[in-house]
Amino acid sequence: MKVDIEEINSTKRALRVELPAQSLSEKLETAYLHLAKKARLPGFRPGKIPRDLLRSRFKDEARQEALKELIPESYNQALKESNLDPISEPMLEEIVCEEGKPLSYRATFDVKPALQLSGYAGIEVYKEKIEATDSEVDQALEHLRERAAEYVPMEGWPALQEDLLVIDYEGFVGGKPLKGVSGRNTSILLGVHQFIPEFETQLHGLKKAEIKEFSLEFPTDYGRRELAGKRVLFRVTVKEVKKKRVPSLDDDFAKSVGGCEDIQALKEKVKQDLLAHKEREQVARLKSQILEKLRAVHPFDPPESLVDAEVEAILADLKRSAGGHRAAPAQAEQETMRTKARELASKRVQNSLLLESVAKQEGLVVSEEELNTEVESTAAALNQKPEAFHAMLQREGRIETIQMQLLERKALDLLYERANVVEGVNLVTLA
Repeated sequence: MKVDIEEINSTKRALRVELPAQSLSEKLETAYLHLAKKARLPGFRPGKIPRDLLRSRFKDEARQEALKELIPESYNQALKESNLDPISEPMLEEIVCEEGKPLSYRATFDVKPALQLSGYAGIEVYKEKIEATDSEVDQALEHLRERAAEYVPMEGWPALQEDLLVIDYEGFVGGKPLKGVSGRNTSILLGVHQFIPEFETQLHGLKKAEIKEFSLEFPTDYGRRELAGKRVLFRVTVKEVKKKRVPSLDDDFAKSVGGCEDIQALKEKVKQDLLAHKEREQVARLKSQILEKLRAVHPFDPPESLVDAEVEAILADLKRSAGGHRAAPAQAEQETMRTKARELASKRVQNSLLLESVAKQEGLVVSEEELNTEVESTAAALNQKPEAFHAMLQREGRIETIQMQLLERKALDLLYERANVVEGVNLVTLA
């Protein structure tokens, strides 16, 4: 077998493989023998088709059977001989398969770049002075009050902005109930716009036990296509009208939400929590700076297959975040989203490969204990049993992904520990 390697770029290779004519002939003979047993032609009993006729009528089938065996065998052998480790499926082209001639083809695939990093210890990054102002503490306390607010049922109270309604509702078109457009004991907080705004507007002023019918037209870009632009009659029954009651900012509140002796102690606790949160955000920014500088010093083209996979993951996340109430974006918006996703994906893939190289050069590994701890922690966050969650990850082949994420995290922590963190603002623009 003859194998030639083409280095298309730093992350793409092609193998030109040529097999002797004898190899193809042997596989074709085996294929014809197999076809002779199962082929059917009018006028001939099974297994009695003359060989010349068989070769004439089933040439393509025999060739496909031969290729199905010869290409995987020769491709894997060529990879071993070339000492290449693809990270994508091969794209096959220029296949020449003619009986009596050598079989040849070209297989193109992605590989990881050969990175040998230097100067990653002592990367200079800039941190800002962290503080929590009185205004920020006050805002945080207000947020705590809002979270601790209760909704109190009111008799004879007309629903107003920020009131919570509990309703039964049903939608009708042409006098018939509309499938999937109904709800019982549904809570609606006026002003949050969890429903279309026109629906909420109709609820203002209603009291407990009132029934109201109204019709409205769904927006043409509504996420559920079967409702977009359709006029629907709604019948709503108000079960409850509740008014928000926000607790007073006093010592009792401090004890109930923060376990603090008094309001001053709660303010101090909130301030320390704010500082800790800002510190975590700053560390994340500094790590981002480190990766940005690492990419600038070690530029390379990320493998297309990895970028493509990351783009699809980003777009899938965006789609999940948007929920089902938004119509599919226009073509131009989709193209803009894909362009931005590709830019982000390229950086993520570069970061991942750079951190993988750091881990390799530093001899970092992920222990079984670290992996199990991570899996248990994730399972707890998702409210799942660790054993079942671990088994699910193994079934789906995601254990290796978590292992790699842990390894990259350790490499980034190492870079941060070794970074030269300077207080102040970086006024120097990177070239």
